[in-house]
Amino acid sequence: MKATLIFDGVNDLLFSKWDDEFLQRMKSFGGQECDENVTDNDSVSQLLAPIITSQRVMAAQFGNTYSSIQCKDNTTIVFDECLDHVLMIISDDCVDDAQRELMDCKTFVQHICGQNINLLNSPVYQEWLSVLLECRTLGDTIPGANGVIGESGATAAALNALKTASKDLKLLFIHYHLMLFVGDKLLALYSSRGSEDLSPPDLILLSVQCIAAQEYWKEHEKTNEDKAENDRLPWLSKENSAIVNLCGGSTDGPCTPHSMHLVQVAPRITLAAIVDMDLRDVGVTLHMSSQILSNLRRLLMQRNLELLPNTLDVLEAAVKKTTDALRKNKANSTLCARLTSRMLELRKSCTTTTPLTPETAATAMHTALEAVADQLKPDIPSLKMDSALKGLKGILAPYVDFLRYVEEFPGLIHFIYVDRTTGRFLAPDMADCVDMLSAEMVKHTITRALSVVREGYCAATWRRGALHVCGVLWWERRGVAVRPPRAPHPAAVRALPPPGDILGNFYRQLLELAFPNDTQGVNIKELICVHLGLLPASTAVQQARRLAHSVHELAGDNPAVAADLL
Repeated sequence: MKATLIFDGVNDLLFSKWDDEFLQRMKSFGGQECDENVTDNDSVSQLLAPIITSQRVMAAQFGNTYSSIQCKDNTTIVFDECLDHVLMIISDDCVDDAQRELMDCKTFVQHICGQNINLLNSPVYQEWLSVLLECRTLGDTIPGANGVIGESGATAAALNALKTASKDLKLLFIHYHLMLFVGDKLLALYSSRGSEDLSPPDLILLSVQCIAAQEYWKEHEKTNEDKAENDRLPWLSKENSAIVNLCGGSTDGPCTPHSMHLVQVAPRITLAAIVDMDLRDVGVTLHMSSQILSNLRRLLMQRNLELLPNTLDVLEAAVKKTTDALRKNKANSTLCARLTSRMLELRKSCTTTTPLTPETAATAMHTALEAVADQLKPDIPSLKMDSALKGLKGILAPYVDFLRYVEEFPGLIHFIYVDRTTGRFLAPDMADCVDMLSAEMVKHTITRALSVVREGYCAATWRRGALHVCGVLWWERRGVAVRPPRAPHPAAVRALPPPGDILGNFYRQLLELAFPNDTQGVNIKELICVHLGLLPASTAVQQARRLAHSVHELAGDNPAVAADLL
């Protein structure tokens, strides 16, 4: 049973994705098995209204919010908020898994909607979010990391192909990125001169977008429809493009508008073109202003007058940065004047006696910020990629699969090597071990490894049926293993958010705990190995050590090797 729900500011159901088991359960609670006149959205909204209201009241009026509820029948309910919207997942998963999925759902919403979550009223955006949630755990993806292809010959050829393709693209914007994904793994990345680096969460989001496209193309490739119509993704434009928000250097979530273009090069191989729309400053400052305004509206509801003056000062500074960014991008001057005027009205209503109440002024400011958010949905530039595709297909024809490390390590079935700081992972293709290891088994193994880390342990071994699993976490500074000056207390680690979300909050905070004020150059590495159970534990550990050295030589901190990978 699972349901993902998003409610707007007045508790109306904005987005819903559930299975039949959840729906029948909700109807049985309301005694509506035979009532066909009540729509599913209405009935679910009515049944969950008390829980949503309780969560809002506890958070807004008492500042004592709760993030999850566990029921007697093992049903788990988790909550999160985003710009006055409540996000909720109801499932029979454990709390950590449900919270991790909800955090990723919130990131997906910011990724496709930006600051205007009401875009989910559109059926197109509802379908887009739905397919992203479905593809979140498909492929070889592991939580919180983006895969890379370690075959140097194919990577070098693909990178040269992307450089050649970039010359055939006629763009109005000078900053862009071209990427090739094989499945969910990055084969090559080419960035134009002066482009802002893509962050690890950006690459994870784009890999999920590519997986969603590949799944659609795979499902429709055998139909009798026209191929051009087959290649068209229903949740994107006719050219398979859309405006998406990426993180860049921000750790708060996706807020920088880019245009995304997806093209199928071959089965399981996708070309993604990301164009910077030169709206980074507007996106970041608007995100900051919206968050501060949301906090101020909560303070008004709590009647917390002590924190109000300071919050007004912070909001005014953020709004000024927003208007400066708008003027820099030659936006409509009327919009800048409207923001400034609304800020003055809000300050007067909060500090003096005026006919305008603070709540009404805050609502007016919210409306003005929504108008700014509309500026972050510019026209999508058209990309003519036919000639570029011809060269790519020719060069990638002899593409070879990922190096078969399994043959060098007898008894080793599968491994996953993760650099949590850069958000990258290396793993053999699951097709090589499908007879011995199911995708569900890999998912369970990763979940178990994450739970071990969550408990504060850096190494563990366990058996599952006929298999032996070894999981290790360690720290490196510039390629050399280091010990933290003070080991993080297990209780402090358990208080962190669950590991494995797209933004990597757990590992970033873990790094601060282990190396307070000294995180420069420190990376968190993980290795998970799955061996046959008949293999002695000592041999498995020895192979894990050898494997870590082998993969480190391929994907370590050596600049020459790093350039070869990307």
